[in-house]
Amino acid sequence: MANKDDKTQVLDTAESAATSASAPQASAPAAPVAHEKHDFTKYNTLAVVSIATAISWVGAVAGVITGHIALAQIKRSGEKGRALAITGLVLGYLYIAGSIAMGILMLLFRMRGWVGGGSYGYGPGAGWGMMGGFRNDGDTEGWGMMGR
Repeated sequence: MANKDDKTQVLDTAESAATSASAPQASAPAAPVAHEKHDFTKYNTLAVVSIATAISWVGAVAGVITGHIALAQIKRSGEKGRALAITGLVLGYLYIAGSIAMGILMLLFRMRGWVGGGSYGYGPGAGWGMMGGFRNDGDTEGWGMMGR
């Protein structure tokens, strides 16, 4: 059987090992990590133009055109920017499809008679000129405010 002094000696040794392991040791300071700057010049220019023009309704067609050209150039040259070109294409096509759908919807509403008419635009009460035939001088020919 082990002696009581042997147990104490084992505990003392374990405590001193734990204390020395947790004590801060003098070491050389860590070298600063060099962060590489992102090189934006590696992106295909037309891919950037594609997404920049496709975010507006006016530039949707230009976004689609430049997106297709950019994808062809990226495939050939291996430049970065494929995701930008695809995003420009998707946004451009969405704007174009939305515009066509809204045009068809407005045409159907006008044909149905739900939109238009009143004192301006098309429909009953609309006439020639700025005010659509509403004059205060008794002229009923509908020449509007500007006269003949």
